[in-house]
Amino acid sequence: MSINPNPSEILRLFAELQERLYHGDTVKNAINQICKHTRDASIINICQVIAEILEIEFEIKFEQVNIDSHFQAVHKLQKHQNWVMQKYQEIQKKVGSYNPKWPNPLLKIADTQLARLSQLIILLDKEPDICDNNGNLIRPNDLVVYPCKDEKNRSYEHYGVVRATPNGYRIAHFFTGETVKPEGKIVSVGIGYVHFAPYTPYWLFKERPEKEYPEKVSDIQIEERIQKSKEKILTAKDPLWNILRYNCEHWAREMVYGEPSSTQTMRLSQ
Repeated sequence: MSINPNPSEILRLFAELQERLYHGDTVKNAINQICKHTRDASIINICQVIAEILEIEFEIKFEQVNIDSHFQAVHKLQKHQNWVMQKYQEIQKKVGSYNPKWPNPLLKIADTQLARLSQLIILLDKEPDICDNNGNLIRPNDLVVYPCKDEKNRSYEHYGVVRATPNGYRIAHFFTGETVKPEGKIVSVGIGYVHFAPYTPYWLFKERPEKEYPEKVSDIQIEERIQKSKEKILTAKDPLWNILRYNCEHWAREMVYGEPSSTQTMRLSQ
């Protein structure tokens, strides 16, 4: 194979490779979108490493958890990476026609750059960890709370228990029909129901029972307690919900630990 003494074409191809890589801030916009819609620390760290490799600046401005937006951005990155690699493959076909002193230093940079980016983009293509809006990791059997107000407009936490189901995480919680009124307040006494709500990041992490009392927590026991509670409620003739004697926190802690208790009743009785 003859050696072309004029390196202009191969150098131009390397320039086009970098132009594609940085084209239209595609990578920057994608990692911005990902970090706006996840609290998964590992995913955010991957985005930061991508920014460091390309020496681009971006700000992490979280808005709300949105898995669809996360995967839309990942797919944009994958499509962009394929486009970049097409130019890289064109370089590979022609690089042997030139004196190695021209392409080799640039190949070394590009090989490392593209290999790392490809691996990181692959790592981004995963189901993000489920986190609340404060960035806390959510796991089955966690106690979680939904902030609301009592009748005196005081802050109150509505408790629930995270359950893993075939349809994703659900929150088992105990409430009366008007536990949370439209204006965000709660009532004092009610019939009481057990409900399974889809998990959203507005349910904030409160306590991880397995960490606090590993010997007391059993997934099977929790499930049995919840089922018994549902059966009891169906046959009850008297109201079971009471903001001071048996509220959502009493119920949630009983389901997890076997004994009803509430950390909020003393403050609410004042």
